[in-house]
Amino acid sequence: MVLITIFVGTGAYSTERPYTALRFAYTALLDENKVKMFFFEDGIFALKKNQNPSNIYNIQEWIQNCFDEENFEIASCGVCMKARGVDQAELIDGIQTGTMEMAVEWTKQSDKQLFF
Repeated sequence: MVLITIFVGTGAYSTERPYTALRFAYTALLDENKVKMFFFEDGIFALKKNQNPSNIYNIQEWIQNCFDEENFEIASCGVCMKARGVDQAELIDGIQTGTMEMAVEWTKQSDKQLFF
């Protein structure tokens, strides 16, 4: 078992990066790894609840799939949220408001880091 920290800086539904990151995270969890995800910059928009795209993947469903497995944590950069006018109540339930200190600590603890 390894701890993988995944950073996502791109918003959903403009590229496939958040979707790909979540597919990777879910697959890693199924393989009994630990996964932490930190969303920053426009990536925070991928974490807004009640988005309901038609004909493409649903980020909220993929996040819930990850929460259904053990050893998963997810955070949204608080500074990035403030800069974009997004508050905690707008995010999918279970997502923490994170800090750069948290991101650094997660990076130091992890065995592998990925950036999407």
